[in-house]
Amino acid sequence: MSSRPTITDVARAAGLSVSTVDRVLNRRAPVKNKTAERVLDAARLTGYPVSDVQPDTTSDTRPYRLGFLLQSVQQPFYRELHQVLEQALQTRADLQPRMLGRAQFAFIDDSGPRALARQIDQLAENCDALALVCYEHPTILGAIEAAEARGIPVVALLSPLGSNPMRPYMGLDNRKVGRSAGWAMAQLTRQAGKVGIFVGSHRFVGHELREMGFRSYCREQAPQIEVLEHLVSLDDADIAYRGTRTLIHQQPDLCGLYVASGGTEGVLRALREAQLERPLCVIIQELTPEARQALIDGVVTLVVSTPLRQLADDSISQLLAALQQRDNGSPAPAAPPVLPFILYTAENC
Repeated sequence: MSSRPTITDVARAAGLSVSTVDRVLNRRAPVKNKTAERVLDAARLTGYPVSDVQPDTTSDTRPYRLGFLLQSVQQPFYRELHQVLEQALQTRADLQPRMLGRAQFAFIDDSGPRALARQIDQLAENCDALALVCYEHPTILGAIEAAEARGIPVVALLSPLGSNPMRPYMGLDNRKVGRSAGWAMAQLTRQAGKVGIFVGSHRFVGHELREMGFRSYCREQAPQIEVLEHLVSLDDADIAYRGTRTLIHQQPDLCGLYVASGGTEGVLRALREAQLERPLCVIIQELTPEARQALIDGVVTLVVSTPLRQLADDSISQLLAALQQRDNGSPAPAAPPVLPFILYTAENC
């Protein structure tokens, strides 16, 4: 006696993912008409019982809803990223009005893992695919995996999320960013001394990789530089301000500072107030308006910047490709390449 067919058997016959078939047979979320018919045909072919299944379908022309989770809107970089994403979404919607609907944005005010997991759950309830800027934590990864189990594609923005090789990452090669910052620090300090480094969190993979690359380069190529234990800013300007003041007062032989995270505004405020006789080599991330002015004024030496328009365009394309793959059973989209980073000095900012 043969065993009863499973959802996996149906998925194999339909050429679709198990999560998509599950959405149809168990009415977990709406799917397009053609996809539902494809699943039901495969179910009948394999002998899976579908007599009582009435799938929750949508029109083939229903536009996809994309969801974005960004860090606090109080940070200038994320305000700009939000604006660039909105512009890119509008441009894409004008070109493909039947494919792309109104996107939903959420911003992190409470950075605790449970609060972030709730925000991801809420986005997953209302959106077809998600792009997230957040750190790694078991609770957060659990919320992401729950969304993916429902057939909702997830893309990590700026910092990788989890070891799942199928989860796309959109951003810079953070280890190369760190090594490039180390090279610049060695070339521009022109003296032996200590260098401070800020990260946003112990759990932001992108920051961890930048620090790793920076330390690795300095150990290998710049033994005259002593990289101090990192300081955690939580991407908060006030925390970064206090940390910078502490470094300046406690490290008389401080020769450089690498801000591998947010909170840059606080660092710049502390540096301006200090009015150091011997200026530091200061390398920061992202060309915000205040960072640009700091370059011009000589407070900052170098800025490592993400091409935001390319990040926005590529992220939207990746999410839409993943949704089409999910609904049409086409091959999975190729893993997106990392973005090139831009180095700004006072002469090209």
